[in-house]
Amino acid sequence: MRRGTLAAVIVALASTHAAAAQTGPDDARLIAAARRFVPEVMRVDGVRGIEVAVARHGTVIWEQGFGTANVADGAPMTSTTVFSAGSMSKTYTATAVMQLVEQGALALDEPINTYLRRGAGYEVVNPLGARDITVRDLLTHRSGLTSDAAGSELAIPAPLAAYLRAQYARPMLPSYSGASLPTWSAKVGEKFQYSNLGVATLGLLVQITNPEHLSFADYVQHHIFEPLGMRHSQFPPVRDSAHLHPDLARRFARGYARLGPVDLPSPQIYLADYPAGSLVTTAGDHIRLLLAYMNGGSYDGHRILQPETVKLMLTEGPTSGMGLIWFLRDIGKPDFSFSHGGAYMFGWRNEFQAYPGLDLATVVATNQWDMLSPHYGRAYSDVLDFLAAWVEHERDGMRHPQPDHTWAWKCSYVVGLVWVDQIEGGLGTQTPLTATDIDRAARSARPLHAGGPDMWDEAGFRAGVNDMSHIPLRPDSIRAFLKSDRLRVWPEELNLIYAALGAPNDWVPWPEFAPAP
Repeated sequence: MRRGTLAAVIVALASTHAAAAQTGPDDARLIAAARRFVPEVMRVDGVRGIEVAVARHGTVIWEQGFGTANVADGAPMTSTTVFSAGSMSKTYTATAVMQLVEQGALALDEPINTYLRRGAGYEVVNPLGARDITVRDLLTHRSGLTSDAAGSELAIPAPLAAYLRAQYARPMLPSYSGASLPTWSAKVGEKFQYSNLGVATLGLLVQITNPEHLSFADYVQHHIFEPLGMRHSQFPPVRDSAHLHPDLARRFARGYARLGPVDLPSPQIYLADYPAGSLVTTAGDHIRLLLAYMNGGSYDGHRILQPETVKLMLTEGPTSGMGLIWFLRDIGKPDFSFSHGGAYMFGWRNEFQAYPGLDLATVVATNQWDMLSPHYGRAYSDVLDFLAAWVEHERDGMRHPQPDHTWAWKCSYVVGLVWVDQIEGGLGTQTPLTATDIDRAARSARPLHAGGPDMWDEAGFRAGVNDMSHIPLRPDSIRAFLKSDRLRVWPEELNLIYAALGAPNDWVPWPEFAPAP
């Protein structure tokens, strides 16, 4: 039988140590709402810890940690807990490359072998042709390299130049004893193929072409971290406690791999492709890079890139939805955003989103990697979507309900909405539910698991039943209700509540119930 219209539309619409700058009333309401929302995300998605930073008006307005950074000793996640950024690291590597392009030390459309021959003593050639690989090809993941596992090792890998030389000499990637994936699987420029190896090569180019002859890690420290005031960040070639600054090592979050009901502490995994993923930072530090890009390359009076360079990097290139390293959404629209996620095997999953038109930048870091999920888990996206949707609704003049209801009330309210939708709408009954039907359901409902999370509130259920009973049960009417201020939960909460009630993440709604374009 078909799921109810309400369910389809909901899906389609799809502690703590804190620090905050001076905020206005709207910012304070956003922060207060997020502080209530994040713990429920953790409960529904089963995440150990979450770290959040939000910036508006050119400054960081909120940093906070939730949950646990280390299960073994109970250390809390705080706003200064350090985490593995994973591929968020690539945005720093690209920034360093473009700084050197501005200086004339690198050229976007110059073959990379021009620099590798004299700086590293070897060349990189795609055997499938059809031309030389350029710096731009690596920045847009169009070199022809196959997507890889970042040179992951359980022992300290060789130095970058030596490792890259050895890896490029191999016809196959090391996954599954070199019997699974070829190193090259497309011609140069033929198509997008995400490559850690390619970005590691960009890191080597930074190292061999910068006029100060700094290592890659030192270059990023002096030319990006220090100008941005990033005091809780490091880009170590070897990412373990012995090679981190002692203060950062003490504040480092332990990562966990999720396998169903089991969390396994992540083993010590090193990345030979370290310019593609070994950054350690905090959400509040990383968001400064986003603020610099939102301000044309400058943050707090310190310029790291020229405005025209930032514009180029955030302009869509030959790959739909991608600039130079950055991923772009809603191009040309008021809600345009740029982003880049980051996952460090097998314990951390992070994401950020910057919305220039909304005057909003957000960073969410989690110390958990769901090994069986195609997206490594969903907690980070739940929080990011909440923050952006809140600001969008406020911009559009939509009133948020007063935050005086418990999570159990809100869940029960949605249960009431869905219950009426399924019975009267989905079944197409010709007579409405009676007061007796409603009373029996409200008084007899019980949580499935005794002692589990409190998800039932009779008053909330009755409120949901009442609201849905006054709506014509047609897809267009339900869509209008869910987008209106008559809805007594925040629109941003609906998907999370629906997930808490057991809806599958991969369910695709019936097309006739999808929101109208």
